[in-house]
Amino acid sequence: MNSTELRHRSVAKSVNDNVSSMTTDVTSTKKDSRRGSTAKSSWMEVWLWRIPLILFYAFWFLFGLLVLRKTQNAITAVRYVKRHGHTVAQEIIENSREFDDLIHMLDVEFTRPPAFLLLNQYALNMTYNFLCNTASLSGVHERLIFVTLDTVSRDELRKMWPDIRQFHWPTPSLYKPFSFAEGPYQTIYLLRANLAVSLLRKGKSFWMMQQDTFWRKNLFELGFEDDMSYDAIFDQLGVNEKSMRTNWVNGANFFIRANNDTIKFFERLSEKLAHWYTPDMGVMIHQCHTWGRPRCAYFPYEMAHSWEWMYTAQKNPPYILQLDCETDGGSKLMQLGKFGFHFVDSNGTCDHEKVQLARERMEAGQIEVRRNIPSWGRLQFKAYWYIVEYILWTPYIGPLLKPYLPLVGYILMITV
Repeated sequence: MNSTELRHRSVAKSVNDNVSSMTTDVTSTKKDSRRGSTAKSSWMEVWLWRIPLILFYAFWFLFGLLVLRKTQNAITAVRYVKRHGHTVAQEIIENSREFDDLIHMLDVEFTRPPAFLLLNQYALNMTYNFLCNTASLSGVHERLIFVTLDTVSRDELRKMWPDIRQFHWPTPSLYKPFSFAEGPYQTIYLLRANLAVSLLRKGKSFWMMQQDTFWRKNLFELGFEDDMSYDAIFDQLGVNEKSMRTNWVNGANFFIRANNDTIKFFERLSEKLAHWYTPDMGVMIHQCHTWGRPRCAYFPYEMAHSWEWMYTAQKNPPYILQLDCETDGGSKLMQLGKFGFHFVDSNGTCDHEKVQLARERMEAGQIEVRRNIPSWGRLQFKAYWYIVEYILWTPYIGPLLKPYLPLVGYILMITV
C-alpha cells in the first residue's frame, strides 16, 4: 500500500469521525432541547393548575376577613345602641318639657300633618341645600319641623332660616359624624321610631322625610293625607312595577296616620332596633308584608322614586327623587353636586336658577350619569340590588324570602 492510499484513508477516517461527532452533537442538542421544553411545559402546567387554586383560597381568605370585619362592626353597633338608647327612649321624650311644647305647637300652628327631618351639625349643608330646593314650592317650609340634635345645628339653622320650626333634642351620642350601618346611624333611627310612637300616642299624624331628596314638585299637594284606604304610605325601592323589589319600603319619605295599629307598628319597630343589627326599613318591610294591620301602601314611582331612576331611561320624572346611597355620610353633598343637585353657593346663598335648571333637566330626562364615575357606595348598592333582584326572581324561594331578606340586609352587605 503506497503513501497516497494511506493519506486518502486517513482523510476519509477523519471526515467520518467529524460527521459522527457532529451527529452526536446534534442528537445531544435535540435531547437537551426536548428536555428543556418538557421541563418548561411541566412548569407551566403546574402554575396553570395552581393559579385557580391560589385564586380560590385568596377569595375565601378575603371573604373571611370581610365576615370578621362585619361581625365586629355589628357587635360594635349593637353595643353602641344599647349604651346610648336610653337618651332617645320614648319615656324620656314623652315626659320632657320640649315634647310638651312641640305638641302645643302642633295644636296651635298646624292644620295639616307636619313633616319631621332629623339634623345634626354635620348635615347642615345638606339641609341648606334641601331648603333652597323647596323654597319656591308653596307651603312646603310651613310644614317642616327639624329635630336638631345639637346646639350648633339649632343655632346655625335659626340664623340661616329663622322661619323654619325646630324641635331641639340634644343627643350627645349623635354629635359626631357617622356613616351607614354604624352605631350612631342605628341610634338616630331608633330616635325616629321613638319620636313616631310618642307622636302617634298623642293622636298626631305626621310625615317623616330626609334632606337628601330633590323635590321637583310639591308632594303635599297630592292629597295622600286624605286617602283613608291605608294607614301608612311609604316610598318604595325598585325601578318600576316590574321590579322584584317593588313594595319594599325605602323609608326615606313616608306618611303615617295616627291610630292603634300604627302605634303598635312603631312600638315593635323600636323594640327591634334597640336589640337587632338590622335596618329600620327592613323591619318595616317585614311588618308590612306579614302583619294584617296597619294597612301599608306605597307611593307610585311617578310620585316618589330613589336614585335608581337616574340610571333608567329617565321617563316619567317623579315629584320627589331620593338621592341617598352613599355609605360615607360626608360625601353625600359632593356626590349630589356631580349630578347637578347642589344649589347653595360657597357664600351660603341659595341659587334658585340652579334649582330650576335641575327641574328642567329632570323633566327632559337629561340628568347626566354616564360621565360621572359612581362612588364606591353607589357601586356597592347597585351590585347588591342586582343580586337581590335575582334572589327574589328565583321561583318558589324568592316569594318566600321577600318579607324576610331585608331583615339581614346589614349582615349580607359584607363590604359595607
